[in-house]
Amino acid sequence: NKYDVNGNPCPLRTRSGELCPQMCVSDVSLCPKGFGDDSCLDGQTLCIDGSCSADCGNIPARKNPCGCSFQYPPEQAKDLVPCVAFGDVTIEHYNKDDTSQTIDFCTEKFNVSGSMPLWGDWDGSQEQADNSSIDGRRFWSGNQCPTAPKYHYTYTEPLWIGVFSCVGAEAFVLMLWIVYKFLREMPVRRLRRRDAGFTTTAPANVHGASAGDDSEKTSLSKDMSDEKRGKASSSASDSDAGNETSDIYIKGYSNDALGWVGFSSVILTSLGWIVWLGFWIGDYYGTLGEPDSLSHYDSGLLDETFIPIWIFAVTWTVTCCVFLKRIRNFFRIECLPSEGQYVQIERELKELKMATSASKIVALAKLVEEKFVKFIKADVHVATCKIKLIPGSKLRYFNYMCTRYVFNEKTKQYGPYLFDMGSTHRQIHTHSSGLSSQEASARLSLIGPNFISVYVPSYPLAFVLELSNFFYLYQLMIQVIYWYWNYYVIGIIDTCIILLSAVVKVFVRIRGELRVKRMAEHSEVCTILRDGQWQELSTIDLVPGDIFRIVAGMHVPCDAIVLGGNIVVDESSLTGEPLPIRKFPIREDDGVYDKSGAGKINTLFAGTSISQSQEVTTSDGSISEPTGLCLHTGTQTDKGQLVQQILFPQPISFIFDEQLRLVFGILILYAIIVFVLAMVFYQTKPSAAWFYAMFSSSQLISPLIPAALVMGQSVAAGRLRKKKIYCVNLPRIIMAGKVQVFCFDKTGTLTKEGLEFYGGMCAQTTSSSTPVAAGDSQIGTVEFAPFIESYEKLPDKMRMAAATCHAVAEVEGGLMIGNPVDVEMFRTTGCEISKTPMPGALDTIIVPDEGSTGSDSYKLDIVKRFEFLHARASMSVAVRDPRDGHVHVFVKGSFEKVKEHLDSATVPNNYLAAANHMARRGGYVLAMGHRDLGDIDVSDMQNWTRDDMENGCELVGFIVFKNMLKEDTPEAIAKLKNGSTRTVMITGDTALTGVFIAKSAGLMSEQATVYLGDLDKSGELYWVDVDKEEPVSQEQIDRVISSVPGDDYELAMTGKAFNRLDDMGLIRQYVLHTRVFARMLPNDKVNCVQLHMERGFTAMCGDGGNDCGALRAAHVGLALSDAEASIVSPFSSSDRSISSCVELLIQGRSALATSFAGYLYLILYGQTMTFLKIFSFYFSNTASSNTWIWIDAFINTIMSICVAYSGPAKKLSKHRPTARILGPQIMTTAGGTVAINFIFLSSAFAWLYKQSWFRCNEFDSSSTDIAKWWLLADNYEASVLAFVCLFQFVNNAMVVNFGYYFRRRWYRNYALVFLWAVYVAIISIVLLAKTNWLGCRFRLNCGSKDVLASEFSIHPSFYIEDYNNLTGHNIIPTDSRYQLWGICIGNMCATVLWQLVVALYPVHSWARKKRPLRRLKVKL
Repeated sequence: NKYDVNGNPCPLRTRSGELCPQMCVSDVSLCPKGFGDDSCLDGQTLCIDGSCSADCGNIPARKNPCGCSFQYPPEQAKDLVPCVAFGDVTIEHYNKDDTSQTIDFCTEKFNVSGSMPLWGDWDGSQEQADNSSIDGRRFWSGNQCPTAPKYHYTYTEPLWIGVFSCVGAEAFVLMLWIVYKFLREMPVRRLRRRDAGFTTTAPANVHGASAGDDSEKTSLSKDMSDEKRGKASSSASDSDAGNETSDIYIKGYSNDALGWVGFSSVILTSLGWIVWLGFWIGDYYGTLGEPDSLSHYDSGLLDETFIPIWIFAVTWTVTCCVFLKRIRNFFRIECLPSEGQYVQIERELKELKMATSASKIVALAKLVEEKFVKFIKADVHVATCKIKLIPGSKLRYFNYMCTRYVFNEKTKQYGPYLFDMGSTHRQIHTHSSGLSSQEASARLSLIGPNFISVYVPSYPLAFVLELSNFFYLYQLMIQVIYWYWNYYVIGIIDTCIILLSAVVKVFVRIRGELRVKRMAEHSEVCTILRDGQWQELSTIDLVPGDIFRIVAGMHVPCDAIVLGGNIVVDESSLTGEPLPIRKFPIREDDGVYDKSGAGKINTLFAGTSISQSQEVTTSDGSISEPTGLCLHTGTQTDKGQLVQQILFPQPISFIFDEQLRLVFGILILYAIIVFVLAMVFYQTKPSAAWFYAMFSSSQLISPLIPAALVMGQSVAAGRLRKKKIYCVNLPRIIMAGKVQVFCFDKTGTLTKEGLEFYGGMCAQTTSSSTPVAAGDSQIGTVEFAPFIESYEKLPDKMRMAAATCHAVAEVEGGLMIGNPVDVEMFRTTGCEISKTPMPGALDTIIVPDEGSTGSDSYKLDIVKRFEFLHARASMSVAVRDPRDGHVHVFVKGSFEKVKEHLDSATVPNNYLAAANHMARRGGYVLAMGHRDLGDIDVSDMQNWTRDDMENGCELVGFIVFKNMLKEDTPEAIAKLKNGSTRTVMITGDTALTGVFIAKSAGLMSEQATVYLGDLDKSGELYWVDVDKEEPVSQEQIDRVISSVPGDDYELAMTGKAFNRLDDMGLIRQYVLHTRVFARMLPNDKVNCVQLHMERGFTAMCGDGGNDCGALRAAHVGLALSDAEASIVSPFSSSDRSISSCVELLIQGRSALATSFAGYLYLILYGQTMTFLKIFSFYFSNTASSNTWIWIDAFINTIMSICVAYSGPAKKLSKHRPTARILGPQIMTTAGGTVAINFIFLSSAFAWLYKQSWFRCNEFDSSSTDIAKWWLLADNYEASVLAFVCLFQFVNNAMVVNFGYYFRRRWYRNYALVFLWAVYVAIISIVLLAKTNWLGCRFRLNCGSKDVLASEFSIHPSFYIEDYNNLTGHNIIPTDSRYQLWGICIGNMCATVLWQLVVALYPVHSWARKKRPLRRLKVKL
């Protein structure tokens, strides 16, 4: 305020207010007339605080202004009392630096006789008393008081004695415990150095001996072969919740009385810190008495006390948070796991890396993070379990992750106990007699109840545990500062937001866990074979080896093997399979049982439900009752593993997460810089500067950032749910936004569920000199008859085969179940399945007589059946024809596989050509073989193997079905391809059918040249042109692989060719050039998907049947299933249309873009806040408290939510959103917006300093206590800073709202646009309109009432607290307001143009073409 805008010295101005100092006298009678007792009403006296009252006895001495705020005033001041304060005065040409001017004016104004010294000039007072006619002293005090001396604690105050006693006691207890613990644990440490065998580094799955060995039934296995160890390791991995490791480290611990004391002291100390902080906050506001009473009524000393207490409390809290899972065991004595009362289990957490950054900086940050995480041991999951004893034995066990771990005395290891039921069918049948009660009890004690107990904490406990998360603690500890330093309004609002987000998160999590609990915790009564008798027991009592009855309507309580009966099961809740599935009893032969392979048709899975259960009469006349052998219980079942995967999910690392850690690191460094700037710029008490620095640092890293990053995912999940697409893993939604390759199953996915009968082509013999087979008396040549479309016109053998060669069953209500092909084939025949099979028959088929209505029908008995196996791609039945007593064998399956079992003499030369011709036209071709065994005894063939029955059959012909596309498949595929997503087919069907469907669906063009890879009879790989049926050289295939994506060539290959190339290590060269993978087994599908995942983000869509493995392996798996959640994949759609795939990608891209927009908005909020703070530091001012409330509570929070509700785009863009937080697009937006905002903010202040009305009216921070921040907004600098930054805060949300590639256009986010318009209007009104209530609430364009009345003729009716500056107002002249508004609007326009022109569209598109990022180049 020295020079005006022209460089001339600023004139002294007139100032009004309470400028006169307080007068202090030794006796009230020395006060000027009208300012002593005579100023009080009758009955009142002048009190020591300068007020009039009838009772002055309760006023403390420190309220006496004549003490000059000295806690211990000098002796000369103790008897001084104040006169009544002089009223407002107006001093022209006021000079604040000239003390005598003010005193002279006040002396003259109020007729003060004589001269008076200033307070503290005690010598002058004595001279005054000697020369005065009245014996007394008078002083000027008040604003003329000297600075009070700095007070310090003596630390002998009772308060500090108590605190030091508590802290000292805690330190003593901890030191005593550490020494005591060290001495007690010396034997364990010696044992550890000598032998680490007392700990478990890998849980040994203890296998019981075969139940057929009575001598070993309840003993632990003494040794395990390498093969069994491998099997145990595999099982352990399966049971380990998908965390890709079974390695755990176990320590034993026992309770100790002194440890209880130590642990209790930690709890009390933790509560003590909270109470202690609350104590000082209460003292700040005077809730415990008078404000600052604990700090000698010195607010500065109170601040200096609070800061170290807060730092110590934060350090203590963070330490407890980091070691929360280990603290309790720290106060126990470590011992051998075999001897302790508890075990501490440490399991390494291995992140599933979905995509990583190649950046060296990110890699370095990741390395530093890993080192730090490893240092604090945060890379392991720690749990403490109580050791229990098995009743009636000394065996020790504990329950961990819903699984019982039993201690093996021989191996000195804990592990889940597994029972070996045998590996072959015959070994499994040895358990058919069931268990004794004693054996069952022994097994129950080893593996635990067949009940997955899911622990769900109560809501209060879950809420407390949620708040123990480090980020919540960080936020709450920052709020403590807000509560303390007169920022309690924002502290309360932010705390409510934090607690509300925690409550919502806890509610969602608990609701999900309760849903899992309901799914997992199921029990009912079932009939179990014990001691040779059927008993009604709870399913909780089931153990491996038990035999139980299978009845309709029951929920399968365990993984079991079907031993007898005819079973139909609904597996939709587990696999998503839409139709019930028929299960068959396991055969009594030497075949190898494989639960996930061929044995799947003999296996019941826990959690599924029985639709139908029937007895079967065997060939020897005995009744085969529906029974099952319990194989696995609890978490060893597939359902149990699903529960574990949900309850204990594997951490997922995405490139998004990796760079986010680096961003937080950068923000922390930035916050430190801002902290230092605050300490340097604020020329005030260090304690006050510290508070300003903490405010600035905390606001730079917004506590809403984590919420903003997941908000887009949550909103997308809700939108998907409305589209009947259900998600059980939210992070996978943003991965859907990066999908580059989408793999599809064919049948039931691209095509309709059912097949339509198309016709048949039968083999016939014509005259020839060549015999059909050796020894055959008939001379002729085998060739195919013309194709027959009518089923009735097919030969008798073909119709007989169609009626019997299947595994179709009929459930109550007439619903046919089984393989969709079999169901369609059987329906075409018009036959019926008898409700009661004939004795010795598995099924009896009723065939209507030709030309009749069914009254003259006959029956065919299926006496033996080998079910369909994926490995053989065929099935076979033995059928007894009562018309002639003959037994006929029929084989049905893929034409390639069936050909291997046919008599070559009965196979036409054009066999493959004919089949391929029909497959090429989209036919689903099955070959039929036949063998007439004559009139034989059925019992003679009961021990026949599959090969015994199938080999040597004669070809009957082909039966063909049409696999029709779903109506919306071509449209959905076109949308995916237009969205730059490569589409691939992985099917178990024939290659030619797959190629036909791929062309029809649009996966490849109709004109594309397709080269098919397969193996010949010698096992050599060859390629053939599908259309020309001509061989193709390897050189041509190599040219296709190296060709540009635009060339119209496509590759297809069979499962055999796929595996051969994989064995040769060449498959990776072909994967991204192959459109159709045919004849793929379930494991082949998994391998194929994983190979695609190596090259880019891969999605898989299937119906949940044999696609389970591939759906679970993919980055994004979508099961077309009616179940909301299944073991199959993270996504399921009840719509059963691949249009769900398009919707999933649209929502995924939108969620990813929205998450980044929310993140970017909060980063821009932090940067804008930083500039606001830095300018505040420099000018030693700030915005008003109500302005801060508006920014933090309304603008920031509400607009963050609105950003998340930006709708998804209507269609897929040709581009995918970035997943790199530090990528060029995000950095361009953030960097450009920050730079523009800074330039305009600086320009606004450059403009301000050129205004004549501002110069000579600048804010003088030396005239105000900076520690009282709420008094620093009443000036022009703070007003300009507030206006510019308010516009920037609001406009930042609009900047991140642009972008229509993945989200709706900016104006379709109605809530955000409306809010933006309202906020801009409000700020504009406050800036441009005359002084009004709203502006005065924000302390903008307003002033003290008397100033408004005298200078602006404004007479507000509302309350306005007097302004804290020389002018008494901060009203900007009208024309200058419009200039400032123009600067603000220009700022908004500049950032919007930068976003639209540079960051998003023209410049960005040019840069993308000029310097394209390394992306996966594939043919769409």
